[in-house]
Amino acid sequence: MKSLDRVIRSVKAFTRALSRGPSATEAKRIPTIGVALGGGFARGIAHIGVLKVLEEEGIPVRMIAGTSVGAIMGAGYCSGLTIAELEELAHRVRFSTFARWTLSRYGFASNDRMVSFLKQTLKVQTFEELRIPLA
Repeated sequence: MKSLDRVIRSVKAFTRALSRGPSATEAKRIPTIGVALGGGFARGIAHIGVLKVLEEEGIPVRMIAGTSVGAIMGAGYCSGLTIAELEELAHRVRFSTFARWTLSRYGFASNDRMVSFLKQTLKVQTFEELRIPLA
């Protein structure tokens, strides 16, 4: 019964906090978000649309995480590629651009072309080269 009372008090406190509205400092804050970009080529193209809408709405993306093609799109965006450049990249790139089929003890695909693809595509190669603060 005590635990139920605690839950009720917590819900009431949460409701009061929501009903009083944002404080002056909270009202001035610009919304920022982090995005997680998934794998799969079609999703990689969809990620460009999401980033485009966020830019159009003036919502700065402060953190990006990604896997597979999401990591490539995230790296490109973070390196300074514009949405138009990412769209052009999505039209141009194929599997053979950054990988090749192979048969080895490591698997059926090799990403040996990835390094040269990233060096040619990304505007910066290290975090130190970024023009924005990382804080």
